[in-house]
Amino acid sequence: MNHAEPFLEALDRKARMLAPAARATFEANKELCSWLLNPLARWAEAAYGETVFEEAARGYASYCLGVAQAQRIYEKAGRYTPEAMPEIMSGVYEDEGYMVPYMWAAILIYGFWPSMINHLALFRNNFLRRLPPNARVLELACGHGVLSLLAAEERPDIQVEGVDISPPAIAVANRLLKVSRHSGRAKFAARDALQTDGLLEGDGYDGIISAMLAEHLPEPKPLFSAMGQMVSKQGLVYFSTAIESAQRDHVYEYNQESQPLAMAEAAGLRVAWLVSDAGHAAAGGRFLPRATAMILQRR
Repeated sequence: MNHAEPFLEALDRKARMLAPAARATFEANKELCSWLLNPLARWAEAAYGETVFEEAARGYASYCLGVAQAQRIYEKAGRYTPEAMPEIMSGVYEDEGYMVPYMWAAILIYGFWPSMINHLALFRNNFLRRLPPNARVLELACGHGVLSLLAAEERPDIQVEGVDISPPAIAVANRLLKVSRHSGRAKFAARDALQTDGLLEGDGYDGIISAMLAEHLPEPKPLFSAMGQMVSKQGLVYFSTAIESAQRDHVYEYNQESQPLAMAEAAGLRVAWLVSDAGHAAAGGRFLPRATAMILQRR
């Protein structure tokens, strides 16, 4: 059975303009996308019931429209124009009505956007499958927790913990965790991802996940410093970020792939693999929205 199909059928009903492109991406990358969407569908339905698929489709549609609108504003302004951080905290991260649909969209893009397919492949093939046996993994700004749960699903030998500043996001993560059968090996907590006190134990984490976090920070350099300090000598970091890609809560603007790479190198990390794929650019626009992912190691 293709457990991804309920997501696609819901898009056909609730996001008709977006459904053909999503289905085309899925069909062109069926094995990899199914690796994500099949367990996600099982967990989502078990945690939220059959209505979750239409809720996810509506969230995905709202997210895609919001991204397009933000990119138009970005082209006109010539720079990111985020709200003040206190307003983002109350109006985005702590707003359950906004965050829960956002959480579904934030994971569905990995299976439905061509620019995210190589990210998913890098995460599975070059990060999860290369972690040492019995690895300890930390996800910073875990959001919905699905990447952590996929890690536990792929690697029955590892322990995973995720932290996120958004209580509604952690509520989603814990609800999915409860039905995932990974409760003994994964845990989630609401806390600032950069407040690392109490997180670091022993020789550090064998794996660190920081997916699409840096662009949400006023200054990403402390993130790289934290990752450089917490990853073990033989460990791996999966890092991704947005380049010239505006959203409501994107604060830090990267314009070249070399910029986050330079921050990683300054924090004592080096890149082992890197992918960067473009989304849809505005006709005649100044900016090319991209999604960049890296596997990093300590020097």
